[in-house]
This record gives sequence, structure tokens and C-alpha cells, in this order.
Amino acid sequence: MKKMLLVVLLCSFCLFSHAEEFTLSMAGLKVSKALPGYFIRDVVVSQREDSCVGYLHPHSGRRYSILFFEKSIRGELKEFLANSMPEKPGLLPLIIRVNRIFIYQPVEGVREYTCLQLSLSFIFPVDKEMQEDFTASVSLQEERKHIPASLPGIIARAFDEAFSQYNSRKAAGLTLRAPCTREHLDENPFQKPGYFRFFAGKNPRKGLYRTWFDFRDNLPDTTTGFKAIHYYNQDNPRLSKAFLKFPKGVEPVEIWGFCEGDSVYVFGGRSFSLLEREGDLFITWSRSSEYTRDVVSAAIFGWFFAGLAGASLTGGIAALSSDPDQAEKLKLDLFNGKLLPVNATDYTMISSRVVFFLSKVSDPGATLDVYVDGQKHCGLNPGTYLTLDLSCHHTLAAVKLVSSAGGEKMLNIPLQLFKTEVYLLKANRNHSVSADHLHDQMKKDILWSRTREKTPCRAEIFSR
Repeated sequence: MKKMLLVVLLCSFCLFSHAEEFTLSMAGLKVSKALPGYFIRDVVVSQREDSCVGYLHPHSGRRYSILFFEKSIRGELKEFLANSMPEKPGLLPLIIRVNRIFIYQPVEGVREYTCLQLSLSFIFPVDKEMQEDFTASVSLQEERKHIPASLPGIIARAFDEAFSQYNSRKAAGLTLRAPCTREHLDENPFQKPGYFRFFAGKNPRKGLYRTWFDFRDNLPDTTTGFKAIHYYNQDNPRLSKAFLKFPKGVEPVEIWGFCEGDSVYVFGGRSFSLLEREGDLFITWSRSSEYTRDVVSAAIFGWFFAGLAGASLTGGIAALSSDPDQAEKLKLDLFNGKLLPVNATDYTMISSRVVFFLSKVSDPGATLDVYVDGQKHCGLNPGTYLTLDLSCHHTLAAVKLVSSAGGEKMLNIPLQLFKTEVYLLKANRNHSVSADHLHDQMKKDILWSRTREKTPCRAEIFSR
């Protein structure tokens, strides 16, 4: 019954696209927990688009609307922060980099919630250089009230929490200044895993990670003694677990994970699982049956993202299989250190997607150039793909296909937010170009067949 409910919810969402747009203003609001002794010199936005803040459903749970600031994200937040921390004699400059500001509304039963994710980096100009202290990650949730009128206040509270995180870490001696170049200033740490201290190849130290920040910034508690007890799973070594024992009376209330020598373990709800480095990711494994209850509730709560947003928000581990003996591969979400399915896409990527596949039965001597809004984005050979992500500002993609053999074709592709359209292209031997819009199983087959080798380029068209 629960699986059927999820299917119905997801299908109902797919029937709807943009309804309208809402704009927000932070005018008159200030950060109540501003950083003493500093003024805001600048605000930099490193997320993919400096316009869209998220989406909501103010009138209907089935029809979502796009959310914008009256100004751009940078313009609105710079004015808001500059009013909170104005320049005055004797104050030192502070640069705030916005890595993520994202609002969405999931549902749980008949209740609707407004959720916000905010990530800020605190960067301090020193002489002619810059130094970065800390990156805050804030998640807020409250029951839906007076939308969208209440959203500016929710955003202001998120900034207060980000500043509180920084002040708490600084007071505890858990901020370490790192050089920040002009290139670093524009980088998004969630898209560049090597940015964080632990991902930069630093040697781990034995100790406890009380929080995700401790692991991310490679700042373990090395003073609290503990003993790790390991349970090896002979049938499936990936599902081997570890537990911790502490001297009586010293067990910490909060533990994100621990490190013993070269191995790092993350807490998954009942036990600790080994983290492994895989390219730019940290991954681990879990048995589906251990998290069935968390998975179902997360999926219902966050059905808008097929369970991914809800899982990340609630902290449940979103496994992919209902097989109780199936080992699920999970990855760390770099925003908050929660575990998500390894193939989960970033649900904050607000876009419409079009995938083009140039058929293998095309003229083998012909290539196909793809132009979007007059700009060339890719040259395709037979058997290759182009994945195109477009901003929520685009409701229509004007695409021109030009064959090296001389044929051309124009397409005006209607876009739906968060939906992927698939087109099968052919450069015919008579020099014409054809494009078929795929549906159902053909669409799934084309999408599932994509590999890096067959996808020579991706294009992203966003407003910055």
C-alpha cells in the first residue's frame, strides 16, 4: 500500500509543471546574531544560478511555483547583510560566500512543511590576501504558514543559525583559516570535494568525530578514549559493522563517526559502517532491512524528490531496494554528512533536462552540431549523447541541429521543471536530419544506456 501511495504521488507530480512565480524581499530585515567587529564587504554566490531560490505550492499540493528574490540572490542578500553589518570606522571586512540557498515544501500525510537549506562560507580579507575560516550548513523546517509571506523571516533565521554555527566553532577553537584565492572565492565546495580539509588528502587522526563538521574539516576529538569492536560479515564483507565502547561515564551524547588509524567509520543509525574513498565520493554500504522504516517515512515525507530530499532532511538513510538482504551503496551528502543512494542526483539542481542521442544508424560519415538559442554546445558522432540542463527561466528550448553533410532541423522543445525529455536524432544519408521525441520504454532504454564514454559533453544554461 505504501509503495502504491508513492507511485500515485510521483505520477501526480509529473502531470504538472510551472504555475506561476513568486518574489521575495528581505527589505527591513537584519541578522540578529551578526559577527561583532566586522562589516560586510561583499557577498558572492557560488551556486549554479543566481536567481531561483526554490519552489513552493501556495495554493495546491500538486502545482508548484518558482520562487525568486525581487533582486538576484546576490543583490538581495548583499543588501540584507550590509544592513545587518554596515561599514563603520574600525571594523574589519568580511566576505560571505553563499554556496546554497534552497527552499522547498514536502508533504507528510495532510501536513505541509516549509524547508530551507543554507550554506555560507566565512572569508576574511587579510592585507592583500584572503583566508577562509568555516563553512556553515543550516537546515530549517517548519509547518507551512502564511506562504510566501513568512519566507523572508525563515531566511533571516537561517542566517542567524549560520552565524551561530560559526561563532560556536570559533569559540571552541574548531576553525582553521585556510588561504583563499580569487578562484576559490567563486568555487562551490559541494561541487569540488577536494575543497574540504578531509577531502584534500590530509592524513586522518585517530579520534571521534562529534559532528559532520569535525569530519569534513578533519578536526577529531583526540582526547576521549574509546574501543572499537568489529563484527565481520563473512557472507557479505561490505556489510561488516563496528560498535564503540567507552569507559563508564564518558560516552559522548553525539557521535557522527570515528577514525582508528587509516580507517574511518560513519554512524548509520544502529552501528558504524566503513567509509571508502571512491573518486570524489566517500561511500559505504548498508543492508536494506536495517533502515526500512526510515526509508518509507523519508520517501513519503519527501515524495517530491522521490524520497531524496526527505531522507536528507530527516536524517534517514534512503535505501533503494526492498530486498532485506540487499547491500545498498550509499554516499555522503557534502551539505550535511547524511547518507544518500550513490546514484541520487542533487535535488537542488533546479532545471529542466533534455537528452539527445544520435542514432548509431545515422550516416557514419556525418556529425551533428547542436545549437541552443544560437550557441553551439556539442558536436555529436553516431552513438553519442548530449545532456542539456536549462534554467527554470526557460520554458522553451530553441534547438538547431546542423549535419556536417549539409542538413538542418529546428526544434522548439517545451520544458517542464524537473522533467527529462529524450530525443532520438538521425543524420540521414539523404542529408536530412530527423528528431523523434521518445516516450515510455524507449526513453528509459536511452537514458539507462548513457555512459561517460558515450556522453562527450554536457551543457548547462543558467542565469548568473
